[in-house]
Amino acid sequence: MPRIALLLCLITTSIFAQKPLINHHALAYELKSAINKTTYVLGVSVPKNYNPNLKYPVLYMLDGYYASEIAHGAHKSLKFYDEIEDIILVTIQGTAVENKPWFTQRWSELTFTKYPAYDSTTSIMEGIPAPGLKSGEGERFLNVIKNEIIPFIEKTYPTNGHRGLVGHSLGGLFTANVLFHSPELFDHYGINSPSFVDWNQNDILLIEKKFASTHKSLPVKVFLSYGQLEDEEGIQNMKNIEKLFKSHYPDMEVKLVLFDDEGHASVIPAMISRSMRYLYERKIK
Repeated sequence: MPRIALLLCLITTSIFAQKPLINHHALAYELKSAINKTTYVLGVSVPKNYNPNLKYPVLYMLDGYYASEIAHGAHKSLKFYDEIEDIILVTIQGTAVENKPWFTQRWSELTFTKYPAYDSTTSIMEGIPAPGLKSGEGERFLNVIKNEIIPFIEKTYPTNGHRGLVGHSLGGLFTANVLFHSPELFDHYGINSPSFVDWNQNDILLIEKKFASTHKSLPVKVFLSYGQLEDEEGIQNMKNIEKLFKSHYPDMEVKLVLFDDEGHASVIPAMISRSMRYLYERKIK
C-alpha cells in the first residue's frame, strides 16, 4: 500500500500533518503544540457508513502510546456489531522528544498537582536520569487539548459538540481532574484504574470536595473501573468514590466495574472496550 502523501496545514500556530493509517483502522495526524512545544500523534477512526453530512460525538482517549491500536480495533469491532452508537474516536499519543521518553512526558502532563517526593522515588526506581520526573503540568496539557486538539478535530470532522474523555492509571487521574476543573468540556468520562491512592495522599478527594461545595449538579456520564488483581486499597477507594459521586451529584449517571482476574496492565484492553460500550451504548429504538 503506497504511503499517504503528507498533508500540511497551518492552524493558528500549530502544524498538523496527515500520516499513514494506524493498524488499518485509523488515520494519524501530527500536531505540534504551540503551547508546550510537544508533538502529538492523533489517531482518528470514524464509524462504518461515516457520512460527512452528519455530526458525531467525539471520544478522546489518552495514552495512545499503548492504547491506539487496541482502541481503534475495538471501535471497529463494536461498530461492526452495532453495540455502540456512531462516534469519532481520537487517541492522543505524545511523541518522545530528545532525552524525554513517553513515560517522563506522561508523568508531567497527566498530573495536576505537584508531588516532588514521589517524583524523586519513582525516578530512582525507574532509572530515569536527572533531572528526573517532574509532576504538575496537567493544567497546561488540558489547555493543549482544549485550545489545539479539540479545535483541530472539530474543524476537520463533523462533530455535534458532545465529547468524551477516557484515561487509564495516570490518565484516569487526569480524567478525574478534568471532571472537576473543566466539567463543561466533556459530558462522558472514563476513569480507569486511576492513580488516586498513590497520588498525593488521594488528593482527588480534596479536589472533589472543593468542587462539591459550590456544585450540586453534574449532569455527565461516568464509567469507573479497576482490576480485581490490583491493590485492595485502590478497589475500596473506587467503591467509596462511586458512592461519593452518587451522593453529591444525583443527576450524574455513574457505574463502577471491577474486572475479574485482571491486573493493572492486563485490564487495559477490557477497560477500553467497556468504556466505549458503557459510555456510548447504542440505544435500541
